[in-house]
Amino acid sequence: MYKARKKRRYRENDFRMFLFAAFMIMCIGIVSALIAIKAFAVQDTDVSKQKMISDADFFAAKKANMAACHIETGVLSNDKTMYLTFDDGPSRENTDAVLDILKEKNIKATFFVIGEYVEKYPETARRIVSEGHTVGIHCYVHDYNTLYASKESYIADFEKAYETVKNIMGVEPKLFRFPGGSINAYNKDVCRDIIEEMEKRGFIYYDWNAGVEDATGKDSSPSQLIKNARESTLGRKKIVLLAHDRVKNTVLCLDGLIDEFSDYVMKPLTEDITPVQFVRFWEEN
Repeated sequence: MYKARKKRRYRENDFRMFLFAAFMIMCIGIVSALIAIKAFAVQDTDVSKQKMISDADFFAAKKANMAACHIETGVLSNDKTMYLTFDDGPSRENTDAVLDILKEKNIKATFFVIGEYVEKYPETARRIVSEGHTVGIHCYVHDYNTLYASKESYIADFEKAYETVKNIMGVEPKLFRFPGGSINAYNKDVCRDIIEEMEKRGFIYYDWNAGVEDATGKDSSPSQLIKNARESTLGRKKIVLLAHDRVKNTVLCLDGLIDEFSDYVMKPLTEDITPVQFVRFWEEN
């Protein structure tokens, strides 16, 4: 009898040990699985990041990052200054409406114009000049593939735009802005060669450090465009704001946009203003 009870106790102890071992194995398995899942998630995130910044997307992301990081431009001052800039015009209806608002507000801005539209709307183009705004060259035809096929292709387009502006608007601009900015997915192989040649010729390029995001393809409301502008400024004292005077909602938001930044002095760009330049900022940082 005694031996039977003792044998039964051994069996019970063995069963408890088996249960304990099984429990420990299960715990170890769960912990290992969690570690593996976490590692996989990290690895997957890293791969996504690599894909996000690969090749052409890298330059688009870099451009946005450079714009966000370029904190101050121009002469250091306690004053808050905004340089309103408009690309891709003129457009008869929309640009005229922009000019009406600027005239009413007694504000001067900068228009980076497209040569073919200057030819199409010469009266509106000449109005930009007669009302005292700064004129810069954007391009003759807004075709990235043709523009950035080579340095020679860009220069040929620029020269045509320049002659058009000179003949119709009566000015010889020294300012210009690259379509898509000085560094983008289309010009990454030729941008520095173009910049070197353009600067030899005495021209100055101007990028931007804030924008209303009115040319992103999204159907943003005027209130959203104003919100975009405010959020993109990041509290800078010197702002070069990108907008497009061919976009209807930009016209609709402009009055409110100017009021939103009533604490800033609005000025046109000139050759004396230290420019925001994506390429230079990237190389220096």
